[in-house]
Amino acid sequence: MRAFLWIASAILTAALPATAQTSWRLLWSDEFDGPANSSPDPGKWTYDLGNNNGWGNQELETYTSLPVNAHRDGLGNLVIHVDSTPSGYSSARLKTQGLFAVRYGRVEARIKIPSGQGIWPAFWMLGQDITSVNWPQCGEIDIMENIGREPSMVHGSLHGPGYSGGSAITAAYVLPNGNKFSGDFHTFAVQWSPEAITFFVDGSSYQTVTSSLPGGRQWVFNKPFFLLLNVAVGGSWPGRPDATTQFPQEMLVDYVRVYEATDAPAPAVNAGGVVDAASYGPAMAPGGLASMFGTGLAQSTSGSLFDPAAGEFAESFQGTTVFVNGFPAPLIYASPLQVNFQIPWESLTETRLNVEAARDGVLSNAAPITLATAAPSAFSADGVAIVTCGQGTVRSGAACSLWGNGFGPTNSKQQTGIPSSVARPAPTTRSCALTIGGANAALDYCGAAPGLLIYQLNFTYPSGAAATGTTAQAVIAIDGATGKFAVPAAH
Repeated sequence: MRAFLWIASAILTAALPATAQTSWRLLWSDEFDGPANSSPDPGKWTYDLGNNNGWGNQELETYTSLPVNAHRDGLGNLVIHVDSTPSGYSSARLKTQGLFAVRYGRVEARIKIPSGQGIWPAFWMLGQDITSVNWPQCGEIDIMENIGREPSMVHGSLHGPGYSGGSAITAAYVLPNGNKFSGDFHTFAVQWSPEAITFFVDGSSYQTVTSSLPGGRQWVFNKPFFLLLNVAVGGSWPGRPDATTQFPQEMLVDYVRVYEATDAPAPAVNAGGVVDAASYGPAMAPGGLASMFGTGLAQSTSGSLFDPAAGEFAESFQGTTVFVNGFPAPLIYASPLQVNFQIPWESLTETRLNVEAARDGVLSNAAPITLATAAPSAFSADGVAIVTCGQGTVRSGAACSLWGNGFGPTNSKQQTGIPSSVARPAPTTRSCALTIGGANAALDYCGAAPGLLIYQLNFTYPSGAAATGTTAQAVIAIDGATGKFAVPAAH
């Protein structure tokens, strides 16, 4: 483990300073930790019950407070379970009404939604004064709505007097390349001020509505709102389920977090300050190690963040956490100017994501990254990859090893923050190739190094490798992605 930590925390590099932005401090959250099949925290959530004449939308479901319809799964998720029974459809609608409400801030959840004709998942807010002024005068903020027949599209909407129902102020966000929201967790958020509300998916904004509404319509978003999570069935917008709709359906909610604007000191990430920990370039992949550079990232320095008793790396150090699209990343090394972390395996690829550092609940500015399935690189010293060979000599025909990063998925599947088992090394799932000086190297092993988070590549140094001085150009190719670096030339 010492060699790994030395490689992972080796060099500080300069990067542009961060730009100023609003700082956010965590105000309220539910991470849904708890035993499997336990009910949601009653101190944070209550329920709407029954059918209530279709909830004004001709909906078909009956909402219950039964654990079968709303429970924690023991893995840190809330499950809203929707089923079809001989007596009808059952689901759950959770709300914080009477328990928590907020006026302005950043409201965010990480959710994996269901899909199918007639399925209608939502994460939304209602004005706390709904019991006195009714809807739509109370206001409604739909942070995320989806109708199951459109699995690649979600909607963000505002409802108020004169702009409700089918006349709501709304916009849609569509995943690229035909990807479906039901395939992965995604983050859905609004940032809300007295003057405007901006809607986000995975850190990318797609709609901003200002308080200067056209036609003199009333802005009713200057008061406390409470939160709701639900999955409806049927209704005038999604339509009824049909023969293609499968039951049961489930919506998984990883967390709900509410932040307030603050003047408190915030950690700052440098512009371009999240890079591959080996190459210091922008190409990164899930499971790989990354370095974050900035100021005020941690209170002190530690290179010993592995917990031997738990067999994993810590996700927090003295109040410092790193989030990749809202998901906490295992920390390898931490200091005020640099944090090294593993990119969670759960991270989305081929889409823009935000990386943020939080210190004592206050978020840094967001650093955008885009991950590839694989982004191979090699750890180096003085610009030359660290290569070790039998008998200590780099020569043609020698059995050698180098240590890499960003090789992508493995067999057996690795867990975030947990080194591969010493007993069960994990080879890459995709073909792995290495050339040195234009000559192909024969590979013995390419995968997650036993007992470590980094990757290891065992190879026979090829004869005929072209060299320039004391080094040769090497290329690792995995799953169509390549990484180029210098290696020692054969003697």
